[in-house]
Amino acid sequence: MSCRCSGNSEEDMIENNNRDVPGEEQTVNNNVPVIDYDLSRYELTPEEKAYEEMIRQRIRDRRRAAERRRIKRNRTVLLIIVVVILFIVCRGCYASHRKKRDEQKANAKTTESRAEIPAKKTEDEESSVEEQQEVGHKIQQVDGLTYVDGILIVNKTYSLPQDYAPGINSAAQAAFDDMAAAAVNDGLYLYVNSGYRSYDEQYMLYYNYALERGVAEADRVSSRPGHSEHQSGLCFDVNSTDFSFNGTAEARWIAANCADYGFIIRFPKGKEDITGYEYESWHIRYVGVDIAKDMTSKGLCLEEYLGVTSNYDDAADGISQQDYAAQLGVTVDAPDGSSDSDESSDDQGGYDDTVYDDQGYGY
Repeated sequence: MSCRCSGNSEEDMIENNNRDVPGEEQTVNNNVPVIDYDLSRYELTPEEKAYEEMIRQRIRDRRRAAERRRIKRNRTVLLIIVVVILFIVCRGCYASHRKKRDEQKANAKTTESRAEIPAKKTEDEESSVEEQQEVGHKIQQVDGLTYVDGILIVNKTYSLPQDYAPGINSAAQAAFDDMAAAAVNDGLYLYVNSGYRSYDEQYMLYYNYALERGVAEADRVSSRPGHSEHQSGLCFDVNSTDFSFNGTAEARWIAANCADYGFIIRFPKGKEDITGYEYESWHIRYVGVDIAKDMTSKGLCLEEYLGVTSNYDDAADGISQQDYAAQLGVTVDAPDGSSDSDESSDDQGGYDDTVYDDQGYGY
């Protein structure tokens, strides 16, 4: 009796408890309660809020520090790449400049063998080279070019092939640049008025002059095509091509110093009958320092130094003035009937600017 009452009391107590809680929290599945907490109603204390903000701030600081390190690292890598590229470019430019400078120095030191002396021929090639001994001088004909003692000679007697077109000789150009720089130090300015000229350019220059004044006068102050040193690429007309240049400070400086750089005054004063041309203080020819100094010290022109002539009558294809005038369709003397002797004075000489303007003058 009492046991039954006790059992009923337990069941009644559980039932009464279940009635006091929400339905979702009542006992299910063998009396295991399901509890659902509403955390949205939980409010942090000020200390907890401060701690949470501190944590968030630390996270933000770490992110900023990481971003700064990333940016710094990228900048460092970029800077290294730029420095490497600049180093490679500068090294390439310097190597190119040094190579060019070394080539110019090498050319200047080996002038006689490179600019003047023909390359050594094999035994088979030597059979095609004509050699002549003349007063101790060795004359060689190589590919239409004439070398005397290894020096290229171009004048009224010896010509160049029509298709010979070497351009300005690099050793001659380097030597002129050095000479011009030295002149600047002395307060003078030297520049190339006329350098290399092709066969066709020389033909037009000579023809215009012959048409204007006749072949006789043209032969006195200009070269027939194929006989001009300008076609060799070894000579320059400096500053002016007018006889008024004679006696100027620049002309005197060139005469006194050009041999130190391998040049000679090609048509010196007093040698007109030997060179075949009027005196030109502006026309210099590159022969190399040793030869230039030797010639200058002995007071010799190139024809005297090499023991050769400069006369169209001695040329292999020698043509008289009458025949050449007929070939060109011009006159021997000036069209107005005057002769070259009427204008033989240096004071009346020079080149006709109306005929040769902007083309360069000289032989």
